[in-house]
Amino acid sequence: MLIIRFGADDLASTRFAISPLWDTVASRWCLQDPGANAVHLSWLKHAERVDRSPEFRPHRPLLEALIRPAAWLPDFLTPPPRSPLTAIESELDVLRATTPDTMRADLDSVTGHTPLVDFGRRLHAEPERGLPLLVTALSTWWRLAVEPFWPRMRTLLEADIAYRTRALADHGPGRMLAEIHPTLTWLEGRLRIDWHQHIERELTGAGLPLIPSVFLAGRPAFAVRNASPAAIYYGARAIGTLWERRPSPTGRPLARLVGDTRASLLAVLDAPQTTTHLAARLGAAPSSISAHLKVLYDAGLVSRHRQGKQVLYVCTELGRDLAGH
Repeated sequence: MLIIRFGADDLASTRFAISPLWDTVASRWCLQDPGANAVHLSWLKHAERVDRSPEFRPHRPLLEALIRPAAWLPDFLTPPPRSPLTAIESELDVLRATTPDTMRADLDSVTGHTPLVDFGRRLHAEPERGLPLLVTALSTWWRLAVEPFWPRMRTLLEADIAYRTRALADHGPGRMLAEIHPTLTWLEGRLRIDWHQHIERELTGAGLPLIPSVFLAGRPAFAVRNASPAAIYYGARAIGTLWERRPSPTGRPLARLVGDTRASLLAVLDAPQTTTHLAARLGAAPSSISAHLKVLYDAGLVSRHRQGKQVLYVCTELGRDLAGH
């Protein structure tokens, strides 16, 4: 079991963030086990082509040495983001600045679980030489395999964060943390994660970044070494909606009453989403979706609130009742 002890200031400092670097790394797990990640089938077809492409092929061995099925990740590979909407360039800069001692210590912790393969051992022996190659490999995989789909992914992650912050406001931090995944429990200032080894971590006032992920299936992930910055990575809600195009309305009577598009909007707005995300899901122009949302908003069927530069929409109680959520 992993036990994370919160101090007096840690709960107040706990925050949500989005990490494009984390999902760039985790997407390699998804590619390595497509059978367990069928929900990402449309992305996997693209990713497999990229993985075999001449442009990426030289980088593949290094990433395969560090990102392996059922193996621990070295903590330095996924530094927690420093702001809620961190750009991958900022995260790669943090990775690029990793010291050789930190790299070796993180690789040693991985070796205790799963022995390093050849490229991993070379990175351990010559971190100053290997780190720039690793940054280039991740940057290339991001650019070719993840970045073309990132706006859609980011919108889903933002919707997850909006849902969690709403749960925080409605039920408090303990219940919100416990609802992130069935393996998490909250009791007396401690967050417990059911795991096969016993690790205890004490937060020191900086709080705990909570980072939703598109590609993380199963249990939440976390930094292993006590010297590493603490963070929890967890699978975002509604991943099954990420690649679908136009969902069916909840029923023909509702569609006859409000129209197909508005019925479809009510069907999917059980979680907060942006106009851009909704337009992609329904295969419609953003301007058209915006007009329909205004009608639903004026009718009291959806509410809206601003998060950063974006506006998120979600069904009101009346809208949920009408849609049959």
